[in-house]
Amino acid sequence: MLDAALINAAQAAEHYEITRYGSLVAWARQLGRNDCASILQKTLDEEKTVDKKLTSLAEGMVNLRAAS
Repeated sequence: MLDAALINAAQAAEHYEITRYGSLVAWARQLGRNDCASILQKTLDEEKTVDKKLTSLAEGMVNLRAAS
């Protein structure tokens, strides 16, 4: 159960970061700062990758064990 809760907390943080970086990318593009937007986009992509890994980890067995 603790593992599932920790993964859930980590995903909550990732989702917050994804939202913020997504906004920053959009703002940088609107301001014509494509140099900044590309760096922020790279970070956004990394955050999305971490979120997918956490989902995979949870769905793999952690959530099933927590339900038992």
